[in-house]
Amino acid sequence: MAGEMGAMGAMGAMGAMGAGASAVPEGGLMLADALIKTRGALVDAPAMATLDPWMPGIDQATSMTQWAPFVRQHVLLFDLISAMHFETDDSAAGLQHRSPATQHATPGLYPIVAMWRPAPDVFRQQVQLVDAWADLREERASEILSQLTPQFAYWNAVASLNLERRPKTLELMWLALAFASFVEMRFKHALACPRPAQYSPHIQPIIATPLHGSLPSGHATEAFMIAHLIEKLLPHGAALRQPLQRLAARTSINRTVAGVHFPIDSIAGQMLGRTLGEYLVWQCLRGPRSVAPALPAPPDTDHWRARVFDARESAALDFLPGHEVAEGEIVIGLPPAPKDAAPSALAWLWDQARAEWPHA
Repeated sequence: MAGEMGAMGAMGAMGAMGAGASAVPEGGLMLADALIKTRGALVDAPAMATLDPWMPGIDQATSMTQWAPFVRQHVLLFDLISAMHFETDDSAAGLQHRSPATQHATPGLYPIVAMWRPAPDVFRQQVQLVDAWADLREERASEILSQLTPQFAYWNAVASLNLERRPKTLELMWLALAFASFVEMRFKHALACPRPAQYSPHIQPIIATPLHGSLPSGHATEAFMIAHLIEKLLPHGAALRQPLQRLAARTSINRTVAGVHFPIDSIAGQMLGRTLGEYLVWQCLRGPRSVAPALPAPPDTDHWRARVFDARESAALDFLPGHEVAEGEIVIGLPPAPKDAAPSALAWLWDQARAEWPHA
């Protein structure tokens, strides 16, 4: 069952980072009994409000410092998903950014990603490519099994992240994975593409076939999104671009080697992951900062590029190392954040994570 939900494990993992503080103490009933007795011995008067806890303004990013990591993730996911608009027709699905009406701007929808569903014959012919990639199963088995869950060990190996010393960077990565998972699952449901093993009994995957649609590949989406995030967050990220992209491609291909994805799924996932990465970074960097930045904003982060996946007639299309994502179109016309706006919670987390990387 491992890996069936991909980065949905991010939700549970973030919960584990903070939920324990309000759970039953490690000492269980014995400690609870001891705390009862201690209070009885120490407290000799009725409780009175003698302290004055800090209460910030409504919906202030500074409140984020008070919450556990899993609470922050829920807040940020709500903000991200609230700005999404998803629509479908008979052959495609599309994701858009919803810009709300404000005193300075009218509401509008701005494209992020559109995906056309390939015809069944495209997938039938792709079965031959899946079969060919199966020759690498013995060589790649250890990678395939260790990549069932998010690939932190691999990202650390490439970028030397040392996340135990950079908790806000870790939070930002978990947020990206959870956001990607929400979006990819919506596309998977809408497009409802069968898996390779459903087309041929000869595929015989070496891991459990996930219980959701094949296209787009969730592993590809998440791998390429994290590659873009690391590149833009770290001061020396540009120097890491090539190995991060190669790692994302290898992780994606491993899912085809395992027998659970078509190559075309990874092409769709690469496009979705890159675009969501650009969109997330844009959301984090738009508007006022929560602290004065020590470093300038990374290049090409004041926009995202809208992309379209259309492989309806691309039966022979393979996903190979070095495959480049479509350039896409820069989304223009977005209303700027109001000058008097307070920093967003997303801006707060980005600024905190960026501060963990004062220099290369």
